[in-house]
Amino acid sequence: MEPFAIVCDSSHDLPPEVIKRLRITVVPYTINFGAESSLDEGAMTLEEFAELLDRYDKGKGYPTTAAPPPSRFLEAFRSHVEQGLSRILVITISSKLSKTYDAAARAAEMAKEEYPDSVIEVVDSLTVSMAEGMLVLEAARARDLGCPLQEAKRLVEEMRARVHILAALDTTNYLVKSGRAGRFQHLLGTILRIKPIITAKHGATALYARVPGRMERAVDRIVDEVQRTYKSGVVWVVEGIAPDLREMLIGRLCERVGLDREQILETRMTSTFMVHLGRRVVGVVWEQQPEPA
Repeated sequence: MEPFAIVCDSSHDLPPEVIKRLRITVVPYTINFGAESSLDEGAMTLEEFAELLDRYDKGKGYPTTAAPPPSRFLEAFRSHVEQGLSRILVITISSKLSKTYDAAARAAEMAKEEYPDSVIEVVDSLTVSMAEGMLVLEAARARDLGCPLQEAKRLVEEMRARVHILAALDTTNYLVKSGRAGRFQHLLGTILRIKPIITAKHGATALYARVPGRMERAVDRIVDEVQRTYKSGVVWVVEGIAPDLREMLIGRLCERVGLDREQILETRMTSTFMVHLGRRVVGVVWEQQPEPA
């Protein structure tokens, strides 16, 4: 069976050691600070990046994020083909949230012109963050079990309907800075002490709930949904820089869902997401029971 390579963008939120161990090629986003730009490749620590964000306000040097151009994907494809891996599976963030899928698809067409014998399949994850990461893990599992490329693609596309993500934000300040939310919404939410919980639905981010009060109540609301729909397997907890919220969420999952600590894996979001969500964010990604017919 001819092996295949796996390529994804940097919004997967998988830990770096997992990416290295599973031999995943990551195509990074661009983060623009005014006239300067850098790639989302971990050049600075998340703590350093968070401190940098707090220095700026909207329109006054606050960073913007940009999808990888087709040329960046094409470079990754060329590298694999020249190493003898002409079959490639690509998984991207939802096409409703970014131009990344379009860039990868265009690069696949360009690679096909250069390498007519290559086969490059691009999958729209229809989700974001570690939910995309779980699809990348599924692709790696299928590859390592010896599945052919098309079978691995089918498994990933089937799994994306079962993967669910919820994340609670302590503040909408960073959404305002990045232009993803209005200042009035932020001020109203601050006055009412509203903690928004967001999710990915039909490929787009959506508001799952508005929870008044402390973050503890938002965490409990997230655990309610996990408890209701959890199927099996591992659960990923994702945080910005909020170890107290992470431990709170993990404790609630163990207590109420009946998970062992070993079933809960931890990761941190990338700089790309921190631009929009800030430090005080915590979320969970899990495989849920299918909805009844």
